[in-house]
Amino acid sequence: MSDVKSFIRAALMKPGLKRLWEAVRAKYESLGRVGGNVVLIGATLDEQEAIGALLGINLFGETQIKVPLARLEAALLQSRFGLTLGDALAALFGEVATREDVRAERQRLESEFRAYLESTGGDLGPWLEAMWAGRAPGRGLVAEWRKLFAEIGQVPPLEAVLRVLRALDPPPDPPVRLPILAARHFGDPHALDRTNPAGRALFAWLAWRYGALGADEPDSAEIAEGAAQDEGTSETVRAWYLRAGIRIDDVSPVVHVANWPGLGASPMAFTLASLDRGTLWRIPPRVMVVENPAVFAELAERSPAPVVCSYGWPNAAVLRLLDLATSAGSELWYSGDFDLGGLRIGRSLWQRYGPKFVPWRFRHDMYDSLAKFGRVSLSEEERTHLARLQDALWDAELAVNMLTFGVKVFQEQFVDTLVEDAMEVAAPPR
Repeated sequence: MSDVKSFIRAALMKPGLKRLWEAVRAKYESLGRVGGNVVLIGATLDEQEAIGALLGINLFGETQIKVPLARLEAALLQSRFGLTLGDALAALFGEVATREDVRAERQRLESEFRAYLESTGGDLGPWLEAMWAGRAPGRGLVAEWRKLFAEIGQVPPLEAVLRVLRALDPPPDPPVRLPILAARHFGDPHALDRTNPAGRALFAWLAWRYGALGADEPDSAEIAEGAAQDEGTSETVRAWYLRAGIRIDDVSPVVHVANWPGLGASPMAFTLASLDRGTLWRIPPRVMVVENPAVFAELAERSPAPVVCSYGWPNAAVLRLLDLATSAGSELWYSGDFDLGGLRIGRSLWQRYGPKFVPWRFRHDMYDSLAKFGRVSLSEEERTHLARLQDALWDAELAVNMLTFGVKVFQEQFVDTLVEDAMEVAAPPR
């Protein structure tokens, strides 16, 4: 700080003037000019004396002091400093950015950011332009890129993703596995996972290029409703990656089956890759599907009916098996928990398989008969989401009754009934 500014600061920033200058600075930044008033409530004796001396008036006994900024500037100009109010604030606080200054700086940065996207994007410019304009998925990404550009003048994560996308033109044949692609370009096999910025950008490009999605990424409500829970492993999304020459994990997604024709009674696990190789040759006319492993184990041990376990939300291997079964004419008898998650899973399968979906002990009459045994209450958040499902289920009364009773009922509580059903289904015709 120069000697002059130090002298001004020492003279003007007395303890009794500190609150005044903070209020004046805020008013000046807001208006962008000298105008309006500031009011100090509960002014102390020191403030009364210091402000009165600065303005040349007697303020003793005034606990509420109103100071017009024009009068304050006039006093400064007539003082030994001969300062405008803007010069005084600059000496006290450094450069003071008015609201207009902030708006102009924001517009300048936005213009420079857009120019950067255009120059960096090159052949991928139409995608970036669509994201910037809100016509493609990735609104949150653009906001992150804009913030990073304001800080360092470039967006290294975007530039890295653009290099990956250009390496995928044309798509590699045979396709490259996603972790290997990430390791080659980032030195990190998880860099292109959807939980990471580069992976989110890759997914946004795939959705724009192959998915024809709307402008918004899934928000928290959509994720809570189950709409986005399986985006990374659904067959549709896998097809996007594959068209770009990328293979995503086909080993981790596993489906457990028991009592499958030709495979014996013991539970077995199949990966997505093994299902794609035609592991299951014989398809039963009816497949029992449950979401919980303990219930699956009981059914596998106590009945000969073919049963599949989804382990909660169905992964890609579960969906592939169910697709194979329904394509061959099988009915899917699905039973889930009477809670928000169970209803969401049931809804997704009902919407996917239509008339092939059979709600197995998964209607309002079953829930009503068991509600008295419910010990776990629905939370307020669960009740809110459940209300949204009332008109989107196979049973119009189910969600309504669950809201009325306000409790959850789990498969483990009626597993014996499921076993009896499975025994009857598997019994030879008389």
